[in-house]
Amino acid sequence: MAESEKLYQKYKDIADFYYIYIAEAHALDDKRPQDLAQAKNIYEHKTYTDRCTVGTMMAKDLHLQMPVIVDGIDNAVTQAYNGRPTRAYIVRKDGAFGVTGKGGSRNYRDNMEQMIDWLAQYKKTGKEPALPKR
Repeated sequence: MAESEKLYQKYKDIADFYYIYIAEAHALDDKRPQDLAQAKNIYEHKTYTDRCTVGTMMAKDLHLQMPVIVDGIDNAVTQAYNGRPTRAYIVRKDGAFGVTGKGGSRNYRDNMEQMIDWLAQYKKTGKEPALPKR
């Protein structure tokens, strides 16, 4: 089970979760294709339908039960949230970021730990944790 799906299952009673599928990072026609792209025959998305097809395949492969949103072909979500590569965020009710993930798979574990800490504190106290110091 994907790490994000585990968080969803554990904390869906206190938070809304969305998995956002964005442009494929390592498609077959990319400079650095990955084995997964080869195995699944994934090319860079030319249309929104292409992106939705691959997003649906990804959701099935990861056994996601949380809602999956597919970024538009204009990449508006990716640009707004600097979502490439892999990012994880907690957005508080007031619209401020409670946790802002650093990009890349190397940072993903730290991002997940920060999210777990934030969500556990919120679940325990019923209050959103303070904003991180900048």
